[in-house]
Amino acid sequence: MVTNQKISELDYCYVSWELLQELEKNAFSRNECIRAFKKESNDRQSLITSVVALILPIILLGGIVFSNRAASLMYGSTGTTENIWTRVVGLLMLSAFLFLIVYMLSKELSKYKVFRPIEKLINQDLEANLRLEVEAIDQKASKIVNDSILKDSKIPEKFLSSEFLLVIIKYMESGQASFIKEAVYALQLDLKNTGYYANIFPKETLLQLEKQYLLNRNDNLAQKIELAEKND
Repeated sequence: MVTNQKISELDYCYVSWELLQELEKNAFSRNECIRAFKKESNDRQSLITSVVALILPIILLGGIVFSNRAASLMYGSTGTTENIWTRVVGLLMLSAFLFLIVYMLSKELSKYKVFRPIEKLINQDLEANLRLEVEAIDQKASKIVNDSILKDSKIPEKFLSSEFLLVIIKYMESGQASFIKEAVYALQLDLKNTGYYANIFPKETLLQLEKQYLLNRNDNLAQKIELAEKND
């Protein structure tokens, strides 16, 4: 009877570990979606900024070429081929300088909150696609979090992480504990007396973080996007 109980509880730990592994992969997928969104957003912003930065040099070049053409028609040719090429090179260098100035200025200005509504409008379709992708991920997260194995777990919530479950499984497989309660007690003693597993003891487990996230998914996703922008 003891042996059956031991096998049952060991299997219970393995199932819990597999669920938490799935939750980790799911959370990673969400973060990857946010990173992909930010990359597309940045690429689009860079393209628009480049187009805006090109406007001034094009206007300047067009104005100079037009004025030179008009002067040439009125007064005839006014310079040698060498002088013409010197002017062309000078104009190209000036245009490149103006492009860089406007591009860098636009990049800096885009960081201010006053321009956020414009950025959101530009990325409206990208954000809509992101939310569709994350919706499917969140549904899977909700299913895992509400699984009876984790929802009414025999293991204290603070130890419901894949790292600690491997420790608990090790205690049971090595014969140091026959039941989950014994394994948890042994783990608590190790943490208290030796601090051996203190480096893997998180302030909040992924399970706790996911539960908090799912309470208000829309606002929490918006915060994750904003955090990704700050860290960009």
